[in-house]
Formats: sequence, C-alpha cells, structure tokens
Amino acid sequence: MSKTKGLKDSYEYIVIGTGPGGGTVARELALGGKKVLMIEAGAWHRRGLGSLLGIRILKGYLMFSRSREGVIVARGMTVGGSSMVYNGNVFDPPGFLYEEMGLDFRREVDELKKEIGVRTLPEKFFRNAKGGVKVREAAAKMGITFRAQEKFIDPDKCSVGCDWCMMGCPKNAKWTTRNYVEEALEHGADLLLSAEVDRIIFEKNARASGVRLKNGEILHADRIVLSAGGIGTPEILLRSGMKNVGESFFMDPMNVVTGYADDESGGAWREMTFTHASDDFEHSDGFLIGNVGGSYSMLSNLSRIKTMRKNALKMLPLMKRGIGLFVKLGDNPNGNVFRNGSFTKPLDMDDVRRMKKGTDICREILVKAGVRPSSIAVAEMIGGHPGGTAAMGLIVDRNFMTEHDNLYVCDGSVLPVSPGAPPSLAILAYSKLCGKMLLGKVRAEDRLVKKTGGARAN
Repeated sequence: MSKTKGLKDSYEYIVIGTGPGGGTVARELALGGKKVLMIEAGAWHRRGLGSLLGIRILKGYLMFSRSREGVIVARGMTVGGSSMVYNGNVFDPPGFLYEEMGLDFRREVDELKKEIGVRTLPEKFFRNAKGGVKVREAAAKMGITFRAQEKFIDPDKCSVGCDWCMMGCPKNAKWTTRNYVEEALEHGADLLLSAEVDRIIFEKNARASGVRLKNGEILHADRIVLSAGGIGTPEILLRSGMKNVGESFFMDPMNVVTGYADDESGGAWREMTFTHASDDFEHSDGFLIGNVGGSYSMLSNLSRIKTMRKNALKMLPLMKRGIGLFVKLGDNPNGNVFRNGSFTKPLDMDDVRRMKKGTDICREILVKAGVRPSSIAVAEMIGGHPGGTAAMGLIVDRNFMTEHDNLYVCDGSVLPVSPGAPPSLAILAYSKLCGKMLLGKVRAEDRLVKKTGGARAN
C-alpha cells in the first residue's frame, strides 16, 4: 500500500520534520489557513516513553548515532523530533546570536515563554535531593554558583524523582512540539509518518516544486520548508545537488563525569538531571556545568565501553549512590555532514583545552561532595544540538530561503554558531518568526540586526 494514499494531490506547503523547527512552522502555517503536509521520518511513538524502551525514539538507539570519530549525537526520530529528548530547559538566546544571524526574534521569545509557561520546579522536587545539595554546597565553597533552571515542564503533571526526560515523557509534563503538530492537524494539516525524504524536486528554472521520498514516491507543493535538523537537513540538501552545505558543523559535545558516594545517602537517586546548572564559565570558556541524577549517571556509563567496564557493572549494586555532573561545550564549527548522513566532528585544540578544564572542575566538585575518587569515570563526547550546517548568511538568507526559489530551511542547521547553551527556545522562536514571514505578517527587513563585533568568548 502506498504511504501517500489519502493525501491531497498537492499542497501549499510541505514541511519536512516535526521538531522545534518544523513543528513550529507547520503550526503557524496551519493556523494561517494554509494547506500543509508535514512529513516525519519517524513514527508517532506512544508506548514505552519514560522508560528504557523510550530509547527507540532516538536515532540509532543513541548508541549507533556516531560521528566517524565516535562522537555520539542524540537525535529524536519521532513526532516532535528532538523536543522529545531534551530536558525541557529554557535558555534565552544570547545577544551575540541575534547579531550572528542578523535577525531579531526577541518578540517571539517572549511570546513563546508566555504561551507555553516557563517555570522552575518547586521545592518538593529537591527536598530529598541530598546528592544534589551536596554537589551545590561543594561548588559554592569553590566559588561556583549553581542556579535552578527554568523549564517547559508542568510540575503538576511531573513525577517527583523521575529522570527520564531524554526517553520521552509519558505524562505530557514536558512540553514538546507534538503539541504544535496536534494543533496543525486540528486546523486541517496532514501528517505523513515513517516517510524519509530522499531529495527536493526542482523545476527547470531551479524552483522547488516537491519532494521525492526514499520509496520513490513524489509529493508536490508550492513551497518546501526543510526542517530535518542539523544533520538530516544538509543530508537532504546535498542529495538534492546543493553545494557548500554540511560544513561548519557543531553539536555542543558533553562529557558526563560520574561516580558513587561513600555515604548511602550521598547519591542522586530519584533526582532529575539538569535541574541546576552553573553558567559561571560561559563567557570565559564557553561551557556550562549541570547536575546529573542517579539513573542518568548509570545510563551515561553504558554509552561508552571504557566507562561501562570501569563503572557501570560496579555501580549496579550501588546504583542509588550514583551521582554526576556534565560539562556541555559550545564547540567550534569544524565538522562536516555528508550526503549519506555520516558526519565528522573533530575537536580543535581550543575545544580540547576548554573541555578538559570543565571536566577537571566537575571531578573536583564531586570529590568535595563526597564521591569516592577511584569511582569517577568520564563518558566522553556525547552531543545533542547539531547545527551550523545550513547557516543563515551562507546557505539561507534572512527570509530562511535558499538559493532556490520556494525552498526554505528552518531548524538548528541555520544557526551560524553554537549559542553555548541548549538552543531549543531560540529555534522555536525563529521558527515562529519564519512562519510569520511565510504568511506575510512580518518582513525580514523590519527585523534586521547589525553586527557590532560582539561574539561568544571562548
């Protein structure tokens, strides 16, 4: 049976991807009365979310989504895309990002925060978080401040002690773009599931007119919005014949530093990961440090053979004592994505220096918090924010349009540099703006930002 049976002959818009980019644009267009088809490479997974079975919503079950150097990159392959596998943290886009993109989407940032509802989790989520308290106290003695994180999480729906945000949320406590996909469907949009796009179809005048799926079927639309993510988008563009795409790849690599506490009550069991973080080193060294709960401490050790051998098996009987920190680096954009979806992600000497500094700080904090030094292991190079591969100003203009008429890109790939913190809010905001532009509600020239020379300091 054809995957496309029951769909319309053509659409005003085809939106490829349902994550923070595609889900947001599709919703704006559907609310604006446009005929929209959303195409999602993954399925609409419902069972197993919030458990180990939730790993199936990750590309390659996470373990098999790696660069040629072995760097792991977390990518959501399901309705909602990577919004299904984030921790719900909300970071305002830094000032330098508006300058690098040359576009002001602050208004959309404010709209989203009011619409979705931003909050820090109430005290009941930390009351019994003894491991986290010890870590924050140890950091404070070193002059490092950890702050409670703002989140797109409804605490009335969230379970105290749950640490499964990266495996999907079974209670809808964590906001995802599945909400937007459902809104788009309610307003007449169509959704094609488990359908991988092979390439964009162009007319003789190089105008985009449709897409070809990997099963050979062709779908037509007046305009195409490609939102397959920092790796999926350049992969499709390269197969479509575009040049200079897939370069300047970054992915915010993370080292997860874990161990177990000597004290039975000193671990982070039933504590949520990334509830607190320190941005003290963001401007000087371009990295964040955040807390890691007990269950995620175990999972991170399973991601690498070295840490699995050193810590995972030993930690099984001591799982409740597990505790950790992560250092997340805003890396320099020096990787490449290729047309078959493979990618490289080398770290330059500056990246290596900054990552080592952050990792050493995490070790010191954990030891001061009562973690047995001999138990400390580092699960290296786990990334989750691929971008830079179709950068604004190089591959797309301020209208999000490529060199081809009617072909737009709107997702993490258009970020010219790493924001240095989780980019979810930024992507949601400029995707909302992109939708407004496509509907003719906003002109790019009214939102231009001049570059003053300010940039991220590493």
